[in-house]
Amino acid sequence: MRKLTLLRHAKSSWSDHGKADIDRPLTSRGRRGALKIGTYMAEHGIFPDLILCSPSRRTRETLSQINPFLPDGIEVQVEKSIYSAGHGDGLVCYLKSSAIEEAHVMIIGHNPTMQQMALNLASPTAENSYSMIEKKYPTAALTQIRFDIDDWSQLKGRGELLHYVTPKMLPGLPADEED
Repeated sequence: MRKLTLLRHAKSSWSDHGKADIDRPLTSRGRRGALKIGTYMAEHGIFPDLILCSPSRRTRETLSQINPFLPDGIEVQVEKSIYSAGHGDGLVCYLKSSAIEEAHVMIIGHNPTMQQMALNLASPTAENSYSMIEKKYPTAALTQIRFDIDDWSQLKGRGELLHYVTPKMLPGLPADEED
């Protein structure tokens, strides 16, 4: 059994047009949204064995916000390829061909990659959640998919959609409009 958790970075700032895209920080709304997702992860036992994170500032800050809700000792690797991963085919190939032995991998990245990977890898049998992913994959959206395989090299087809959640779907601080 293998699990893949996909997390789009939380809401980031576009206010400083002089900053390179990779250097954009989270907004206060983004920090609150990531905290809500971290709380959800803790409440539902979503604890990856390995986190692959884009090198962008907003993904690393998203990781920092959820980190207090995770157990100690989770390995984190910053992977440059996640920053410009397109529709995620390369990340799927990376999972299949790498020596990743961890049963539960989390990727913290960007759209359209996270949305497209969720659509390509999750079975549409969870119709309501799947159709929500098709419509929009807002900032700090989290998807978890379970695959009935023993090794990542066996990754083919689709897995069972276990979780799809966005900060707006969760209780807590007032929800701002998501993007």
